[in-house]
Amino acid sequence: MTAAPDYSNDEEFEAWIASFWDNPLGFVEAVFDWGNGDLEDQEGPDVWQRRFLIDWGEEIQERGFMGKAPVLPIYMATGSGHGIGKSALVAWVILFIMSTRPMCRGTVTASTVTQLETKTIPELAKWKKRIVNSEWFRLDAQKIVEKKNAKQWRCDFQTARKENSEAFAGQHVIESTSFYVFDESSGVPDEIWEVAEGGLTDGEPMFFAFGNRTKPTGRFNDCFGRFSHRWLNYTIDSRTAKMTNKAQIQAWEEDWVRTQTSFVFEYSVLHPVKQPSSSLAS
Repeated sequence: MTAAPDYSNDEEFEAWIASFWDNPLGFVEAVFDWGNGDLEDQEGPDVWQRRFLIDWGEEIQERGFMGKAPVLPIYMATGSGHGIGKSALVAWVILFIMSTRPMCRGTVTASTVTQLETKTIPELAKWKKRIVNSEWFRLDAQKIVEKKNAKQWRCDFQTARKENSEAFAGQHVIESTSFYVFDESSGVPDEIWEVAEGGLTDGEPMFFAFGNRTKPTGRFNDCFGRFSHRWLNYTIDSRTAKMTNKAQIQAWEEDWVRTQTSFVFEYSVLHPVKQPSSSLAS
């Protein structure tokens, strides 16, 4: 891990943050005060989050963006159950890019306005308060911006209605990163996905999709199916995540196993299998 800087020296501090440009895991471990304050009971990212951050860093290194010639987009999709720390990772993704990519442009959306306003943005606000360079940014209900370059260095929050698809167009950043973050991606209309793809043609583009795989069709499902060769995809078992309510998951599992067992028993009684007639001659 890069040594912590003198925070009072702006130039040194900015150089320290920039040194993490290809190391998302190192960034997350360094810029939050793990083990203290409201993170007193947290040691750092979960195992699955660490794997995501490490893989992301390797993708960045492989492309080696030099500031002008565009590179292939980074595509990462995560499917999971509830309570695994997905919203925290969404916040880290946004803060990492905003901190290490000057003049970046991003768009964040979610399946519903409620998801965006009550979960995605508040989680980002919580982690923004914790980060060591919090004073660089201003966050409100519509966007997060770098204070000195608010028009060029920003990430906007947009609703995922089909009628709002134009808000996802024209996001081109030749010398930095254009990025999209879709939360609860199963509910984001395909039209939004298609328009967002147009913002991945310049610079160092990135696309992140998170959510529960609740639909067998649609673009989020395609990340794990017909387009899986383009996406780094992860399916996280909630039982393996350290933040989930294991007792509740166990209760759900027992309920569904019991229900399934009961159904099989009742069906077999009501619809007994007919035995084949003997082929032996009488």
